[in-house]
Parts: sequence; structure tokens; C-alpha cells
Amino acid sequence: MGDKAMGEDEIPFFAEVTAGGRITIPEEIRKIFEIKDGDYLLCRIKVVKRKSKES
Repeated sequence: MGDKAMGEDEIPFFAEVTAGGRITIPEEIRKIFEIKDGDYLLCRIKVVKRKSKES
């Protein structure tokens, strides 16, 4: 099962998980999609790097 082609309403970006399991959506992405506080979003997750256990 391959990834379906991205539509015009999908832009990939990298995010780091911070305290409390939160991620930040970059300002440029929020502007493009006119995302405001309180909006609901559907997200797809792909882990690309994990924090090492020594850190």
C-alpha cells in the first residue's frame, strides 16, 4: 500500500514533539491554510527520527 498523491491542501513539514506531546505548526503553514486557534486539523504522522536514550 503506497502513499496516495498529496493534494493541493497538503504540505509536508517537520515538527519536533515538545513538552506535553505538543507540536508546533510553522507560521508559514498556518498562513497558507489560514489556520486559527480553535481550528481542528486531520494529521498524518510519520516518525523520521527518534531521540536517543542517552539524551
